Amino acid sequence: MLAIPRIGQEVVVDFLHGDPDQPIVTGRTYHASNIPPGGLPGSKTQMAFRSKTHKGEGYNELLFEDAKGSERLALHAQKDMDTTVLNDRSTRVMHDHTESVGHNQAISVRADRHKEVTGMEVSSIGTRQVTVEKTSVLSVKGQITIQSTESGITIGNTKGSISIDTDGNIHITGNTVIINGKEVITLN
Repeated sequence: MLAIPRIGQEVVVDFLHGDPDQPIVTGRTYHASNIPPGGLPGSKTQMAFRSKTHKGEGYNELLFEDAKGSERLALHAQKDMDTTVLNDRSTRVMHDHTESVGHNQAISVRADRHKEVTGMEVSSIGTRQVTVEKTSVLSVKGQITIQSTESGITIGNTKGSISIDTDGNIHITGNTVIINGKEVITLN
């Protein structure tokens, strides 16, 4: 591991094979003018690896909290964080999982993607656009409801369409309109 001390930090020096021409830094010390991250007694159950931004006030940190019942592992990146996995990656969360993205998010999957939600899934989206290059199948065992509260609904392809406008009028367009009723067709 290479950890170059920052200007102003006090260090512990040893020498390779006792040779004063080959000094090595084996650690850093803390004192009144070089205080450790956190403070006592508040951080007495914590262990941290914290760097210091060169010519700045930021830091990167790996923090372990070992207080019984409050154990936690925290990772802080001052700016960017890059992760590369050369093979598989698995994450298992035994309780809740929350993610918050402050700007854009992009996901690229080069093969299949599977998602299973055994409870309810809720999405709130500003604008949504879905493009399916081949076939799209929606299979529902219960009821399907499609509702537009401020505009109409249109289902169609290049040859025809069925639409419901905001006044509740139904428009059917196509080369031929075929209505089949097994028992009864009622038109008012």
